[in-house]
Amino acid sequence: MSVKRNDLIKAARELNYVLGLDPQIKMGKKVTDKELIDQLLEAADLILPEDDISDETMKVIKILKGEAVEEEDEEEIDAESELEEDYDEVEEEEVEDEEEEEDEEEEKPALKLVKKAEKPAEKSKVKAKPTPPSTGVGVTRIGAAALVIKRAKDVLPIEDWVKRTDELYVKEGGKSNLKESRYAVNVAVKVLEAYGLIEVTGDKVNKL
Repeated sequence: MSVKRNDLIKAARELNYVLGLDPQIKMGKKVTDKELIDQLLEAADLILPEDDISDETMKVIKILKGEAVEEEDEEEIDAESELEEDYDEVEEEEVEDEEEEEDEEEEKPALKLVKKAEKPAEKSKVKAKPTPPSTGVGVTRIGAAALVIKRAKDVLPIEDWVKRTDELYVKEGGKSNLKESRYAVNVAVKVLEAYGLIEVTGDKVNKL
Protein backbone atom coordinates (compact mmCIF):
# COMPACT_ATOMS: atom_id res chain seq x y z
CA MET A 1 0.00 0.00 0.00
CA SER A 2 1.22 3.51 -0.80
CA VAL A 3 0.28 6.85 0.70
CA LYS A 4 -0.12 10.06 -1.31
CA ARG A 5 2.20 12.93 -0.46
CA ASN A 6 -0.82 15.10 0.43
CA ASP A 7 -1.81 12.55 3.09
CA LEU A 8 1.76 12.44 4.40
CA ILE A 9 1.76 16.23 4.74
CA LYS A 10 -1.62 16.24 6.52
CA ALA A 11 -0.38 13.61 8.97
CA ALA A 12 2.83 15.60 9.54
CA ARG A 13 0.87 18.81 10.22
CA GLU A 14 -1.30 17.01 12.79
CA LEU A 15 1.67 15.41 14.58
CA ASN A 16 3.49 18.77 14.66
CA TYR A 17 0.44 20.36 16.30
CA VAL A 18 -0.72 17.60 18.67
CA LEU A 19 2.72 16.41 19.82
CA GLY A 20 4.28 19.88 19.83
CA LEU A 21 7.37 18.58 18.01
CA ASP A 22 10.55 20.61 18.29
CA PRO A 23 11.95 20.88 15.67
CA GLN A 24 8.85 20.22 13.62
CA ILE A 25 8.56 17.75 10.75
CA LYS A 26 9.77 19.49 7.58
CA MET A 27 7.41 19.35 4.57
CA GLY A 28 8.96 21.70 1.97
CA LYS A 29 9.26 20.79 -1.71
CA LYS A 30 12.94 19.95 -1.18
CA VAL A 31 11.96 17.24 1.31
CA THR A 32 11.61 13.89 -0.49
CA ASP A 33 8.78 11.46 0.23
CA LYS A 34 11.28 9.09 1.87
CA GLU A 35 12.58 11.84 4.18
CA LEU A 36 9.01 12.80 5.06
CA ILE A 37 8.12 9.16 5.81
CA ASP A 38 11.23 8.74 7.99
CA GLN A 39 10.25 11.82 10.00
CA LEU A 40 6.67 10.56 10.42
CA LEU A 41 7.84 7.14 11.64
CA GLU A 42 10.24 8.80 14.08
CA ALA A 43 7.48 11.04 15.44
CA ALA A 44 5.09 8.06 15.68
CA ASP A 45 7.33 6.57 18.41
CA LEU A 46 6.51 9.60 20.58
CA ILE A 47 2.73 9.11 20.50
CA LEU A 48 1.22 8.33 23.91
CA PRO A 49 -2.22 6.76 24.53
CA GLU A 50 -3.65 10.07 25.75
CA ASP A 51 -2.59 11.98 22.59
CA ASP A 52 -5.65 12.89 20.49
CA ILE A 53 -4.52 11.68 17.05
CA SER A 54 -7.13 11.39 14.29
CA ASP A 55 -8.05 8.02 12.78
CA GLU A 56 -6.85 9.21 9.37
CA THR A 57 -3.35 10.01 10.65
CA MET A 58 -3.15 6.70 12.56
CA LYS A 59 -4.12 4.86 9.34
CA VAL A 60 -1.30 6.62 7.48
CA ILE A 61 1.17 5.60 10.21
CA LYS A 62 -0.05 1.98 10.12
CA ILE A 63 0.43 1.84 6.35
CA LEU A 64 3.95 3.32 6.64
CA LYS A 65 4.81 0.71 9.30
CA GLY A 66 3.56 -2.05 7.04
CA GLU A 67 0.74 -2.99 9.40
CA ALA A 68 -2.51 -4.46 8.09
CA VAL A 69 -5.12 -1.87 7.11
CA GLU A 70 -8.55 -2.77 5.72
CA GLU A 71 -9.04 -1.89 2.05
CA GLU A 72 -12.00 0.36 2.76
CA ASP A 73 -9.83 2.30 5.23
CA GLU A 74 -7.30 2.95 2.48
CA GLU A 75 -10.12 3.95 0.11
CA GLU A 76 -11.43 6.32 2.75
CA ILE A 77 -8.05 8.08 2.92
CA ASP A 78 -7.96 8.42 -0.90
CA ALA A 79 -11.55 9.69 -1.02
CA GLU A 80 -10.89 12.36 1.58
CA SER A 81 -7.82 13.45 -0.38
CA GLU A 82 -9.90 13.98 -3.52
CA LEU A 83 -12.57 15.94 -1.64
CA GLU A 84 -9.97 18.30 -0.20
CA GLU A 85 -8.02 19.11 -3.38
CA ASP A 86 -8.93 22.79 -3.12
CA TYR A 87 -7.52 22.93 0.40
CA ASP A 88 -4.38 21.12 -0.72
CA GLU A 89 -3.63 23.96 -3.14
CA VAL A 90 -3.74 26.42 -0.27
CA GLU A 91 -1.59 24.11 1.87
CA GLU A 92 0.94 23.86 -0.95
CA GLU A 93 1.39 27.63 -0.80
CA GLU A 94 1.95 27.40 2.96
CA VAL A 95 4.55 24.67 2.42
CA GLU A 96 6.40 26.99 0.03
CA ASP A 97 6.51 29.63 2.78
CA GLU A 98 7.87 27.04 5.19
CA GLU A 99 10.48 26.06 2.61
CA GLU A 100 11.91 29.59 2.70
CA GLU A 101 12.35 29.28 6.46
CA GLU A 102 14.00 25.87 6.03
CA ASP A 103 16.55 27.33 3.59
CA GLU A 104 17.69 29.75 6.30
CA GLU A 105 18.35 26.82 8.63
CA GLU A 106 20.13 24.51 6.16
CA GLU A 107 23.59 25.29 7.60
CA LYS A 108 22.53 24.28 11.10
CA PRO A 109 23.07 20.64 12.17
CA ALA A 110 19.98 18.43 11.89
CA LEU A 111 18.12 17.85 15.14
CA LYS A 112 16.14 14.79 16.13
CA LEU A 113 12.43 15.23 16.67
CA VAL A 114 11.66 15.66 20.35
CA LYS A 115 8.24 15.97 21.88
CA LYS A 116 7.92 19.09 24.03
CA ALA A 117 7.45 18.27 27.70
CA GLU A 118 3.97 19.04 28.94
CA LYS A 119 2.63 19.35 32.46
CA PRO A 120 1.26 15.97 33.55
CA ALA A 121 -2.50 15.64 33.87
CA GLU A 122 -3.97 14.18 37.05
CA LYS A 123 -3.52 10.42 37.40
CA SER A 124 -1.75 10.26 34.01
CA LYS A 125 0.95 7.64 33.57
CA VAL A 126 4.09 7.34 31.46
CA LYS A 127 3.82 4.65 28.81
CA ALA A 128 6.20 2.07 30.33
CA LYS A 129 5.65 -0.81 27.93
CA PRO A 130 5.34 0.34 24.30
CA THR A 131 3.71 -2.02 21.83
CA PRO A 132 6.51 -4.12 20.31
CA PRO A 133 7.21 -3.13 16.69
CA SER A 134 6.63 -5.57 13.84
CA THR A 135 10.39 -5.77 13.08
CA GLY A 136 11.01 -8.81 15.28
CA VAL A 137 12.59 -6.70 18.05
CA GLY A 138 10.98 -7.26 21.45
CA VAL A 139 11.13 -3.61 22.53
CA THR A 140 11.72 -0.16 21.01
CA ARG A 141 14.85 1.82 21.95
CA ILE A 142 12.73 4.28 23.91
CA GLY A 143 11.03 1.36 25.64
CA ALA A 144 14.45 -0.09 26.48
CA ALA A 145 15.52 3.28 27.94
CA ALA A 146 12.40 3.34 30.12
CA LEU A 147 13.06 -0.20 31.36
CA VAL A 148 16.67 0.62 32.24
CA ILE A 149 15.77 3.62 34.42
CA LYS A 150 12.88 1.64 35.95
CA ARG A 151 15.29 -1.10 37.05
CA ALA A 152 17.99 1.32 38.28
CA LYS A 153 18.36 1.23 42.06
CA ASP A 154 20.10 4.55 42.67
CA VAL A 155 21.91 7.39 40.88
CA LEU A 156 22.57 6.52 37.23
CA PRO A 157 25.10 8.38 35.03
CA ILE A 158 23.49 9.25 31.68
CA GLU A 159 26.27 7.56 29.67
CA ASP A 160 25.72 4.34 31.64
CA TRP A 161 22.01 4.69 30.87
CA VAL A 162 22.81 5.00 27.15
CA LYS A 163 25.07 1.89 27.21
CA ARG A 164 22.56 -0.20 29.14
CA THR A 165 19.76 0.88 26.80
CA ASP A 166 21.83 -0.19 23.78
CA GLU A 167 22.71 -3.53 25.40
CA LEU A 168 19.06 -4.26 26.29
CA TYR A 169 17.92 -3.36 22.77
CA VAL A 170 20.53 -5.73 21.29
CA LYS A 171 19.46 -8.44 23.76
CA GLU A 172 15.85 -8.07 22.51
CA GLY A 173 16.95 -8.65 18.92
CA GLY A 174 17.89 -5.15 17.73
CA LYS A 175 21.17 -3.78 16.36
CA SER A 176 23.69 -1.83 18.40
CA ASN A 177 23.67 1.92 17.71
CA LEU A 178 24.85 4.19 20.53
CA LYS A 179 23.75 7.31 18.64
CA GLU A 180 20.14 6.06 18.43
CA SER A 181 20.26 4.84 22.03
CA ARG A 182 21.47 8.27 23.18
CA TYR A 183 18.52 9.86 21.37
CA ALA A 184 16.12 7.39 23.03
CA VAL A 185 17.54 8.26 26.46
CA ASN A 186 17.18 11.98 25.64
CA VAL A 187 13.48 11.48 24.87
CA ALA A 188 12.97 9.39 28.02
CA VAL A 189 14.68 12.06 30.14
CA LYS A 190 12.41 14.82 28.82
CA VAL A 191 9.22 12.80 29.38
CA LEU A 192 10.11 11.31 32.80
CA GLU A 193 11.46 14.66 34.06
CA ALA A 194 8.22 16.36 32.96
CA TYR A 195 6.22 13.80 34.95
CA GLY A 196 8.39 14.37 38.01
CA LEU A 197 9.72 10.79 38.06
CA ILE A 198 13.42 11.66 37.77
CA GLU A 199 15.75 14.56 38.53
CA VAL A 200 18.78 15.35 36.37
CA THR A 201 21.85 16.82 38.06
CA GLY A 202 24.76 17.44 35.73
CA ASP A 203 25.35 14.15 33.91
CA LYS A 204 23.58 11.99 36.51
CA VAL A 205 19.94 10.98 36.97
CA ASN A 206 18.19 10.43 40.31
CA LYS A 207 14.90 8.52 40.62
CA LEU A 208 12.30 10.36 42.72
